[in-house]
Amino acid sequence: MLLPLLRRAWVAAASRRGTRRCSLGACCSYRLRDALHPLWQSPLTIPGGTRQSPINIQWRDSVYDPFLKPLKISYDPTTCLHIWNNGYSFLVEFDDSTDRSIIVGGPLENQYRLKQFHFHWGAINEWGSEHTVDSKFYPAELHLVHWNAVVYPTFEEAVMEGNGLAVIGVFLKLGAHHEGLQTLVDALPAVKHKDTVVEFDVFDPSCLIPSCPDYWTYAGSLTTPPLTESVTWIIKKQPIEVDENQLEAFRMLLFTSDGEEEKRMVDNFRPLQPLMNRTVRSSFQSRHLLNTEVQPMDHAEQIQP
Repeated sequence: MLLPLLRRAWVAAASRRGTRRCSLGACCSYRLRDALHPLWQSPLTIPGGTRQSPINIQWRDSVYDPFLKPLKISYDPTTCLHIWNNGYSFLVEFDDSTDRSIIVGGPLENQYRLKQFHFHWGAINEWGSEHTVDSKFYPAELHLVHWNAVVYPTFEEAVMEGNGLAVIGVFLKLGAHHEGLQTLVDALPAVKHKDTVVEFDVFDPSCLIPSCPDYWTYAGSLTTPPLTESVTWIIKKQPIEVDENQLEAFRMLLFTSDGEEEKRMVDNFRPLQPLMNRTVRSSFQSRHLLNTEVQPMDHAEQIQP
């Protein structure tokens, strides 16, 4: 009963937004000043859900799985189409009609096609990521959303099924200027307002994925309505560095349309959800130090591929 209800809810929500349907995975702020963000005004939750996202990843509690394969990424830059401010985040969308941009391996049984990528970020650098590591937030988090085109004929159907989606999560930390990201940052002023779209072709998002192959993986959900428990999460251990100006470019975007009262697009992340009975597996053997003052991000920097 639940899945048909969620399907109808999603279709109704898409209709209210207009003819352009969001490819999900985009995030939202729970509150705009004192008002609930429109995305969260419908009771689209999963009663009794057991695999909701995001979660706090406890480094010591993750279980090394020697059978996890390396994740293989093959993106065709010419499949990149455009950037869209959907009022909750900005999405960089791709042509997913063929298998030109895919991931395979890792924890996945099939190959998955790239649909879009987007970010979550905070108003300040002390928070912004959806996932945390040992309760540590990062200023932002990248999500690359893929769907199982081997099993399901459409993205919309894959969204509703347990093995339908695979999302790569990459943490962003404050540091050096990121040349690959700058190409995207330069295009953001054109999509400052909600519902604006700009052509953005020939971009390879693999430049945003750290070279270190290590990752955590767990069974989770979308972090926006309909919150379906359809996602295999692949969280990269090593963050990428971006500079302050690049993060500020994200914060200059708006939740609102041109002509409306401006509401800055910040804090567009969902709060942490309980792990419950799930296991977080790791593709690497933990060398986490007993010294609790050592941060996981420092550890990630020490381990090179």
